Amino acid sequence: MLPETATRKVDRRWPWYALAVMGLAALLLVAAALLREGSSTPGEELYAPGFEDVAVSTEDTSYPPSDVLRFGERPEVVYVYLAFEDLPRGRDLEARVEHSRRQSALSWLLAGGDGLEVSDGQEEHLGPSGDGISGVVKFAVRAESGEPLPAGEYTVSIYAAEEGTKAKDAAARKYFIIQD
Repeated sequence: MLPETATRKVDRRWPWYALAVMGLAALLLVAAALLREGSSTPGEELYAPGFEDVAVSTEDTSYPPSDVLRFGERPEVVYVYLAFEDLPRGRDLEARVEHSRRQSALSWLLAGGDGLEVSDGQEEHLGPSGDGISGVVKFAVRAESGEPLPAGEYTVSIYAAEEGTKAKDAAARKYFIIQD
């Protein structure tokens, strides 16, 4: 006597909750990959009228001959140049730097802060223009330790406030990358 296998069916379907968990995990992986790849692209954004250009360079000049968006080596200092025209008088400019890099969770917990600083703006070749002033302001980004800047993605935000007010609005942003 042979067993009858044609009438017996084995239920080999995945339970609905297992499929839901696998689908959610796949969505999370795709979202993490998109966020990692699209974190920042080298370039600039100018928000305020009168701001003409933002350039970065390792050269300490009045204005760099070319804008560098990716540094192949880790420089000790990066200069950020903000060119403007007909900027209203009495504007206070301030720069802040943000740094991000890919790293493991353990190194992130142990590393702490980045220890970056932005020097006060040095005014280069300012002169009267229309109802305001025109020229270049230069900021220097350095590591507080004096070592070369760490590899990663950088965002330098420049804020402008009218004299006597506390409110500062983002006027320009520059994005660049230092490779290891």
